[in-house]
Amino acid sequence: MRRIVLALAMTIGLAIGTVVPASALDTSVTLNCSDGTSVKLVLDADSLTSLTQSVQAMIDYPAGLSCTIIQNPLGVTFGSMTLAASSPFIVGGGRWQVPCALILGIPNGAVDGGLVARVPGAWYSVRAPAQQTDDLVWVNVAVNAHMKDGTPFGTLNETIPAKQFCGDVQVGESHFNSTPVCFTTPLNVKDPVYVTSQVNHASDGSGQVPFLAAGSPISPNDFLHFAFQDNANPPGQNPSGVPSTDLLNGPPASPEGLPQDNTCTPGVPLLVDTTTGIATFHLGAFDGSKQYGNISVHP
Repeated sequence: MRRIVLALAMTIGLAIGTVVPASALDTSVTLNCSDGTSVKLVLDADSLTSLTQSVQAMIDYPAGLSCTIIQNPLGVTFGSMTLAASSPFIVGGGRWQVPCALILGIPNGAVDGGLVARVPGAWYSVRAPAQQTDDLVWVNVAVNAHMKDGTPFGTLNETIPAKQFCGDVQVGESHFNSTPVCFTTPLNVKDPVYVTSQVNHASDGSGQVPFLAAGSPISPNDFLHFAFQDNANPPGQNPSGVPSTDLLNGPPASPEGLPQDNTCTPGVPLLVDTTTGIATFHLGAFDGSKQYGNISVHP
C-alpha cells in the first residue's frame, strides 16, 4: 500500500506538469517524517522521483525512520514555495556493506581465518562466518537532514540487522539514532555532503549488542561524521563515467568523533578518498554491482 501511495503522489505531480505553463512545472509536496519533521518542498520531476525512491528505501531497509510524501493542493503552490525549493536537504535510505576489519578496528584492514582481533572488553577469534558473504556486514542507513535559517534539523540513524557476525563477534542487532548538528551545503546535486550528527541513543548490550565503530562502541552524545554523495541517476541506471551507485562513508566504517569534534570539515575523519574527492563506499553491494536504496541531495 505504501508503494502505491508514493507512486501515486509522484504520478500526480508529473501529470500536473503536463497541463500547467512551463514556468510551473515544479510540484509542491510536503515531506512528513516519523521524527516529527514536516517540510514543504517544491521539486522538479527528477528531484521528486529521487526523493520518492529515498523514502521507499527507508521502508525497505528500516533504520528507525520513515517518511511520507503528500502533494500540496494547487492553491498553496509555486510562488509561495520558491524559498522552500532552494533550501538544501539530504534525504536517503538503503543499506551498504562494511568490512568486518573496519567495524572491529583491526589494523591494516585485514581479517583472515587465523587472526585474533582485540575488541574492547574481550579477545575474539575472527573468521568469515558461513551465513555471510566473505567478511562483510550489511548496515541500514536513514538520513533526513534539512536547513532552516542556517540551523540544521532532522535525523540520521543506522541499524545493523540481527544475526550478523564478524567471526565470533556478534555485531547485530545494533542501532543508534542521532540529530544532525551541521552539514555542508552542496553547490550541485553531485557534490559530496558532509554531515556531523550527535548521538541521542545507542544500543549498549541490554537487549541489543553495542553498535561498534572502528572497534569502539558508540555512546550517547558522541559526534559522528558522515559523507553522502548522490550520483544524480536512478538506481541501476548509471552511465559510464559516473559512480555505479550513490556513495557514502561513516560509522561503523569510521570512528566516532571526539566530544568537541562537532564541525563538518570535509574529510574528517576518513570521509573521502583524497585522490577522487568522493565518498568511498557504495550504497548497496560492496563492489558497486548493485545499489540498494537511494540518496537524494538538493542544493
